[in-house]
Amino acid sequence: MPQKLLHKVGLKIGHYSNIKDQTGLTAFIAEKGAEIGIDIRGSSTGTLNTPAYDPKSSGKIVHAVVLTGGSIFGLESAFGVLAYLEHQGIGNNKLGKAVPGITGAVIYDLGFGNDSRPTRENGYQAALGSSYEHLGQGSIGVGTGATIGKWFGGQKTKGGFGIAAKILAKDIIVAAFVVTNAMGNLIPTADPERVRTDSFYQGLDMNHLKGFSGLLDLTGQNTTLAVIATNVKMDKIQLMKVAELAHDGMARSIYPVHTNLDGDVIFALSSLSGERLEPTLPDTVLVDLIGLAAADALVDAINNSVEYANS
Repeated sequence: MPQKLLHKVGLKIGHYSNIKDQTGLTAFIAEKGAEIGIDIRGSSTGTLNTPAYDPKSSGKIVHAVVLTGGSIFGLESAFGVLAYLEHQGIGNNKLGKAVPGITGAVIYDLGFGNDSRPTRENGYQAALGSSYEHLGQGSIGVGTGATIGKWFGGQKTKGGFGIAAKILAKDIIVAAFVVTNAMGNLIPTADPERVRTDSFYQGLDMNHLKGFSGLLDLTGQNTTLAVIATNVKMDKIQLMKVAELAHDGMARSIYPVHTNLDGDVIFALSSLSGERLEPTLPDTVLVDLIGLAAADALVDAINNSVEYANS
């Protein structure tokens, strides 16, 4: 992990972890704001305020991204983060009032613990404890109650929160932060084609196919959420492409992914609190380099999220 990773990309991280009830949240704080691009691939999402950062929308600066457990109920915790930002005077200045920009998304971890969900107070607590030093992985924050391996023939095991980074040209940092709570199975890095063998299809007949209807019970219960952060100065449109390319990292790590039963979302950030490097490269080349590095970092972060999770 690069030294002072979070300082360089300009993000503080704060966690709330409820080990007893297997839920939690993670808040990413950009005190001076961050440019943001979002790409949503899953079809069963629970999000907060993402349309504000669409290409057609004027919103481009965000001060916090909140990833939370508790399904849609967990979005209450984002308002605790919002209250913290207001109390700290962090936000876009509008008629003398600091109005924070905030967005985020949820995972479903209800039922794994005691149907508990992060609250407004928990969100405030996580933001208050945010730091440039928090690099913990596994069963922490939003990853506390995460699970994977719910696909047909999979083995349900713990997911978690993971971090990884790639460095380009010695100075450019592309970091990935992820909570893996997928319908699919982790693709073994030593044998990436094992889960895609023809025998999976050849072994199915019409009676077997009927068994897939049981997966509908898991609708809305699966999501892989990621935050990509770089110390390169980028705008909203560039970051949207970075987020789009970063999804390849999910596809290389999880099978299946981006299904109707998943809520996969990637937020890509270029923080005004970070180093803000400006490499002398054509925009298209720069975006591709950052996006491809983001996908590679996300592969490592997803593997870390499961490796470090409590069994």
